[in-house]
Amino acid sequence: MPIFEYNCENCKYTFDKLVMHQETNVDCPLCQGKVKKLMSTFSVGVPDSASSKLPASPGRPMCTTC
Repeated sequence: MPIFEYNCENCKYTFDKLVMHQETNVDCPLCQGKVKKLMSTFSVGVPDSASSKLPASPGRPMCTTC
């Protein structure tokens, strides 16, 4: 399920919202004002056993035997 970040054009409140099934009508939870969808970053979880195979520095080659 995608979580989107929004900013209210009226009160400038920034919030996250879980959007289900192409929901298009999102209002500010504080003032019910018009909101703008923001470009957000994301992260990917890596299990501890897999993180040991990642390079420690940019100069170290990536593991290609996995």
